[in-house]
Amino acid sequence: MKRLVVAVLAAAGVAVAPGQAVAHEQQQVDIAVGVGGFAAPDTIRAGAVRFKVSNTDPAGAWLGMVRLKAGVSREQYLADLTRAMGPDPVEGGKAVAKDAEMLGGVAVARVPASVTMRVSPGDYLLVDFRDVGLPGLAERIRPVRVVAGHGQAPPRAEQVIIVLDGRYVAPAVIRGSVRVVNLSPHVNEAMVMPVRPGTTDADLEAFFRRTGPAPFTGGPTGVVPLSPGRSAVLDVDLPAGDYALVTWVTDTRTGRMFAADGMRALVRVEG
Repeated sequence: MKRLVVAVLAAAGVAVAPGQAVAHEQQQVDIAVGVGGFAAPDTIRAGAVRFKVSNTDPAGAWLGMVRLKAGVSREQYLADLTRAMGPDPVEGGKAVAKDAEMLGGVAVARVPASVTMRVSPGDYLLVDFRDVGLPGLAERIRPVRVVAGHGQAPPRAEQVIIVLDGRYVAPAVIRGSVRVVNLSPHVNEAMVMPVRPGTTDADLEAFFRRTGPAPFTGGPTGVVPLSPGRSAVLDVDLPAGDYALVTWVTDTRTGRMFAADGMRALVRVEG
């Protein structure tokens, strides 16, 4: 499995450290999310940016960074995003993929988490995807301008989760930081959610097929949607235990959730 991970990442031009994670100088942006929303800086420097997010909203927070493509207005993007996460996940999802480059970000529940991404100069939006469908969505997002910086490289991580078309390549045990790389042709994500001890893939299958109860015992933590070719490094100190690696994204070709068609894995988190 390790050879497969290294080979796939090498083909995609993503470097993997041969030993322990290597530290790189980088910016850190601290963001606290609450029921009323979040605040973020208006300006950050290009290069590696570590977003450290804490949350007190019981619903959790899915904070992501997006860059609208030429000719796409903020209103159009938010309308398409609302469709994608609501009544029309297929056509809305296709529209969102065309509207914006999705750099990823971090989902947090009760445990603070960080994600490090490389950003280039330009205008971006920070969006809490949990706000989609709530009144006043346009007022809840935060514009961010990225100005020229020092071009720091993102940290390298020994562990890697690869997002492929309809499946993950992931370690059975997750320790410390992990890089999530989207090598699929679709926008997708990687979320880890605590599950009851003894949970099986059959239990996950039943839940996502809507024939069984939820096996989850808490909310998701992980990397929110990434456009194809993007990667981000997740760093979170989750309690040790059993988790499911899942995606809540709908496959726009079939109209079904990727997870319902097998894109999921049971993993163990260790300190």
